[in-house]
Amino acid sequence: MLTHPLLPKLKKLRLSAMADTLEARSELARQEGLTPAEFLALLLDDEIERRHNAKIARMEKAAGFDWPKSLSQFDFAAIPTLDRSVVLEMATCRFIERKENWLLVGPTGVGKTHASCQGHHHNRRKLQAEESASRCRWRHATFGSGACATEGV
Repeated sequence: MLTHPLLPKLKKLRLSAMADTLEARSELARQEGLTPAEFLALLLDDEIERRHNAKIARMEKAAGFDWPKSLSQFDFAAIPTLDRSVVLEMATCRFIERKENWLLVGPTGVGKTHASCQGHHHNRRKLQAEESASRCRWRHATFGSGACATEGV
């Protein structure tokens, strides 16, 4: 186990993601020849990502989302009048980009929550991928490094 002198300091400051990825990031920095600023940026990205994911998890728990839900589990046969294409379109969350509001109505047990949870989950994955790509582009433009926050962890 790593006994790096920074570990107690990171733990005291409650920077657990930085503490967890310190060894992997140190090795990546050595292999890639990263500058101290690039190395620090990787560690900070790890901490920011951990805090963001923890916040999302708290919000999802407070919202009562029932995980895991996916449209592959959705029983379209149970509601023959339901337009499958509308549900699949809703799951893409493109209505958010178009600044539209959608209202799901229907009797209990027809899958309104299931469909909305899947839409939320899909949109969350898409946003995380965009944020990660944005961080990599920023780091490359600033430091000239292609090392991304998810590499080596």
